[in-house]
Amino acid sequence: MMYLSTMHSHTTYCDGDNTPAEMAEAAYKLGFVSFGFSGHSHLPYKAGYEMKKDDEEAYRDDVLKLKVKYEGKMEILLGLELDADSSKPDFKYDYLISSVHQLHINGNWYAVDHCKADFDKCISAFGGMDNMLKAFYSATVTATLRDDIDIVGHIDLIGKFNENGEYFDPTNTKYLDLVFGAIDAILEKRPDIVFEINTGAISRGYRTTPYPDIPVLKYLAKKGARLMLNSDTHAVDTIDYAYDKALDCCKNVGVKKLYRLRKFGFEEIAI
Repeated sequence: MMYLSTMHSHTTYCDGDNTPAEMAEAAYKLGFVSFGFSGHSHLPYKAGYEMKKDDEEAYRDDVLKLKVKYEGKMEILLGLELDADSSKPDFKYDYLISSVHQLHINGNWYAVDHCKADFDKCISAFGGMDNMLKAFYSATVTATLRDDIDIVGHIDLIGKFNENGEYFDPTNTKYLDLVFGAIDAILEKRPDIVFEINTGAISRGYRTTPYPDIPVLKYLAKKGARLMLNSDTHAVDTIDYAYDKALDCCKNVGVKKLYRLRKFGFEEIAI
């Protein structure tokens, strides 16, 4: 089964390598059914990957023009990826992704996925890995439960540099209790929300498996959470990167169906 959809993508309006037009054309050539743009929203501080406030209208205009261009050929959706510190959009997007890319303490912010050096600084600022993990999953719940969030972005992004267990044991019960607790808190309030399976860190060489880690994916499946596959693509050559691997992970933990977003809403598809 070819999934042929992603709702997590970035362009030159934020930290992507290609324009919206180039990304849409590449997705169309792959035979995509639906393609969503989810530029990083602007932030109240400079993080280096966010869209500029003044560019957001141009971003919307470009994507809306692509909707018209591909009408009847491929569905284009206009989305936004909100960080924990993003303000509520003053425009009605087709969908919103919630992600936590940085944590705050003592008036400072620290990136959790930019590079190992910044990750180490974050650990130090929080007084150790355990405290940082607690802060990350607490922030994830709070950010996800904001109004109008449709998709939970890479719920265990905190493990970007940890595939080999360098920083913490991702199978440890104490750690998994944090993740599972966050999932439970989200599903209690929003049973309809969709969690993404994200292959972005594979395409950028940080991981060999998608987010979330297998124990977390297995728990999401057990809880009956709605799941979707996203590539978190930043370039035309990674739009469907490692989808085969992600689908194998799903099947191995008993996932029977996924969701993909269409212009009429989320569509259930068997895998």
